[in-house]
Amino acid sequence: MLLISILLAPLVVALLCLLARPRGLVESLNIAGFLSVLVLGVQLFQTVLTNDGKVVTAWDEFLRADALSAWMVLLISIVSLATSLYAVRYFRRDLADATVTERRFREFYVLTPLFATGMLLVVLANNLGVMWIAVEATALSSVLLVALYNRKTSLEAAWKYVMLGGLGLVLALFGTIFTYAAAIGKTGGEMLPSFNGSRLLAMAPQLDHHLMTLAFIFVLVGYGTKAGLAPMHTWLPDAHSEAPSPTSAMLSGVSLKIALYALLRFHILTTACLGSGFSRNLLLGFGLFSMLLAGPFILVQKNLKRMLAYSSLEHVGLICVAVGMNAPLTVFGALLHMGYHALTKPVLFFAAGNVHQQFHTLEFRQIGCGLVRTMPVTALLLALAAASVSGLPPFGLFVSELTVIAGGFTSNQAWVSVVIVMALIFVFCGVLNKLAGMLLGPSDGERPRETFSASNVAAMSLPLGALLLFTAWWPASLRQLIEQAANIIRGTS
Repeated sequence: MLLISILLAPLVVALLCLLARPRGLVESLNIAGFLSVLVLGVQLFQTVLTNDGKVVTAWDEFLRADALSAWMVLLISIVSLATSLYAVRYFRRDLADATVTERRFREFYVLTPLFATGMLLVVLANNLGVMWIAVEATALSSVLLVALYNRKTSLEAAWKYVMLGGLGLVLALFGTIFTYAAAIGKTGGEMLPSFNGSRLLAMAPQLDHHLMTLAFIFVLVGYGTKAGLAPMHTWLPDAHSEAPSPTSAMLSGVSLKIALYALLRFHILTTACLGSGFSRNLLLGFGLFSMLLAGPFILVQKNLKRMLAYSSLEHVGLICVAVGMNAPLTVFGALLHMGYHALTKPVLFFAAGNVHQQFHTLEFRQIGCGLVRTMPVTALLLALAAASVSGLPPFGLFVSELTVIAGGFTSNQAWVSVVIVMALIFVFCGVLNKLAGMLLGPSDGERPRETFSASNVAAMSLPLGALLLFTAWWPASLRQLIEQAANIIRGTS
């Protein structure tokens, strides 16, 4: 019943928001719904640990949650709740400025819970076909959110997202079909094999090796497109820059990682089938390419949200590299990095939303210098989140990146760690170069100062405060959950 409740909570909220009329009620329903998902996510986390890492199932294993699923549910629920809190003032201001209509306002509050429902179904579905359908559902709901402002640029970004994302999902579908074909005739007396991931994993060595090799290539390109891996990433900066800032936060904070989750499930199955480093080497190669490509693109960006999107490219690449190295430290660091990045990226996009509403642009040249004087609170939170995303201490991303680098050195993959360090330095210089000029320096005295909003500051401070808290203090239970999830990815659970 727990897994069903996690899925039903945001779905019910979407239906209620469709029927509700007062704006305040719609906003309250959204916040209450995602708060309930967070409570249920914590309960799932405790249940998995109480069962000593054993899975939680529902509907005859149609839904299934292990430590990796529970970790992803926590991340989705935290980012979704932060987004719902920030969206209140953000859309009230957009409505006051006539940037969005009442209809678009309601579309956001209906589509966002549906978006979250799709992401939760991805990580809770045991059936690989249902997982693909759920990824498709997240793409459909998020593309409508990208096009919410109905501008020419946002419609172009949405179409680009549809075309490239759709192509990627078609390739992922072929990979899913090939995986099923690899199991046909390998199940003893059964006419047709089960499509449940847990059943396929149990019989992985019997699967057709050639078909599984082909399947993973298709899945890597397909779900890799949705995850924003280079060179399939070209939709990423357009969609992130044109979407409303709350949607950008969800896209970067958790949506990219949901596609990575689907990819990791096939990586686990492929490794168990082939018994080789085939899938790990591909993840390592695509991950390094993504990291090395992000730096130059960040250096030449003229738009704040596009720069943040290319930063996501680097972090997705680092997660793939860490999994590809397959050392205990690197895989643990990858999961840790997912969590810290999910807490950091929403703050950056929330700050970008504040800047956009203040200056009606995201172009660095038009924003100018001295943001710390005209928007002191936003500038402070933006600077802290930028320091975090650049991997500076004392923030958590410094810890996770250091964990991955140390894991590379201790597992005799020093050359990979050296490349990671070079890519991280390049990205750090790019982010510093862009944001230092915008935050510091003289400001135009004629520009109005930002209006202080307690709810806005609270929404931005909540994930940043959680980031600092869980950097300094690690509950033993949370560490245990991530270790169990890392063992699942490495195939040692």
